[in-house]
Amino acid sequence: MRFNILKDQSNFIKDKDPGPFSKNNGFVYNMELDGTYFKGFKVEEVNCNKAGIAHGGTLIAFADGIMGYTAWKKGSFPCLTAKLNANYVGPAPKGSWVYGFAEITRETKSILFIKCTLFIEENIIFTADGIFKIIRNRGKRDPS
Repeated sequence: MRFNILKDQSNFIKDKDPGPFSKNNGFVYNMELDGTYFKGFKVEEVNCNKAGIAHGGTLIAFADGIMGYTAWKKGSFPCLTAKLNANYVGPAPKGSWVYGFAEITRETKSILFIKCTLFIEENIIFTADGIFKIIRNRGKRDPS
């Protein structure tokens, strides 16, 4: 993995038209690197719990968005999240740059199986896997 590029927020492009949820939570940075789609965000106070670290809901929502974004970018599939499993490995303190990517591990005609990994610097802080229901014939607009 090319951590020297990924751990630098300035290498990511700010989305000019994010969805309202992503915009409100700062999940607005994107990068394509070696055929993989990455997203990133800086942990701000709005993302934190009283301990000053990213709330677990922040991380799972961000991972969910990365998985849906990856499904869209890889095949223009808008999807509904059917199931998510989350593993909280380490904290994301206020001010941290969090980035991650997702991989489609299996695909059927109607379901995608996707896994996601989030990092700070070169350290894994969160992993998830999920099942996503493909919504066919719903247009070609990026749903993120």
